[in-house]
Amino acid sequence: MKAVKVRLYPNAIQKQIIASQIGAVRYVYNRTLALRINAYKKFGLKVGKFDLIKHITKLKNRDNTSWLKEADSQALQQSVANMDSAYKHFFKGGGYPKFKSRHHSRQTFQYPQRVKIENNKVYLPKVGWVKCKGLRDDITGKIKTVTVSYEAYQYHASILFDTGDTEPKINTNNRVVGIDVGVSLVIADSDGNKVKPLDLVRELSKLRTKAQQLSRKKKGSANRAKAKAKIAKQNLHIANMRKDFLHKLSLQYSENQTVVVEDLKIKNMTKATKGTVEKPSKNAKAKRGLNRSITQQSWGMFFELLEYKLKENGGELIKVNPKFTSQTCNKCGHISKENRQSQSKFVCTSCGHTANADINASKNILDRGIHGNNACLKIAI
Repeated sequence: MKAVKVRLYPNAIQKQIIASQIGAVRYVYNRTLALRINAYKKFGLKVGKFDLIKHITKLKNRDNTSWLKEADSQALQQSVANMDSAYKHFFKGGGYPKFKSRHHSRQTFQYPQRVKIENNKVYLPKVGWVKCKGLRDDITGKIKTVTVSYEAYQYHASILFDTGDTEPKINTNNRVVGIDVGVSLVIADSDGNKVKPLDLVRELSKLRTKAQQLSRKKKGSANRAKAKAKIAKQNLHIANMRKDFLHKLSLQYSENQTVVVEDLKIKNMTKATKGTVEKPSKNAKAKRGLNRSITQQSWGMFFELLEYKLKENGGELIKVNPKFTSQTCNKCGHISKENRQSQSKFVCTSCGHTANADINASKNILDRGIHGNNACLKIAI
């Protein structure tokens, strides 16, 4: 399975049809979710996915919801399937399904089939042939699903297709590398390579300027709407820059047979510290700054991109216990907080080994991936 995202350029009429499709799909998703919740709370009944899909026909036959007939029937059915998947995910330990809001910055709907591609156009049921940009020549398999999205006044289509490949690739180049992610350096690996974070200072400065301009606009005015559009486009531009950077970085490391990383609990790392809104503590301010730096690096997204690209190339991603990787000497295995003298300097208090702290940590990560989580551990007494 592969996916490609293309930019859509619908005309004025097609924009109206897409907007109505988004509204219909959102309505069906929320209506069926509410029906399932109420049936269970009031009567203890479990309403299945196919019963909810049949309920769409009843909604179409009612006078106040007959407008659903104008939407693509399979897109409506797919919204129920997506809601059912979210509901099942909750019982497996995920978050509780949320109702979709029309005010969300990103609106989507999905086609399960009947989408066609020809030259630089995509055929969407009920919408017609839409001009697009970004189609690649490697889209040769069967199209499975197409997700149409509207964000920052732009239209996109994410096309998922089956390549037809049945035999997985096997990588035998025997190249193994350990990776340590951080804030000052986005990546330091066991081969001694260092990758600096993406420079977004200029783009973030533009975003702050646009936010200040928005605050001076009158609520409900046309100029305020234009200012909000500029902020949305700038946010999307920054997100695209970050994704492009991570895609290229993950592609570079996916050429290895094995990559070892830390099994980080990023959500736990970015939890807020105590402090009031009126008088935040110094620790709270420092923690907010660290949290912002961690989220800007997008470690979770990088690991996801790296994992699927490694699998595509026949490689493997190994996650190890991150405990003491930054405090352990890679030469003698001595562990002490004093070993890490600064953000970048590592000096072992036992054997005197000196190295870059992030490079030293990446070598410890590599050792744990090869020999197990207890590799190079000598607890200092």
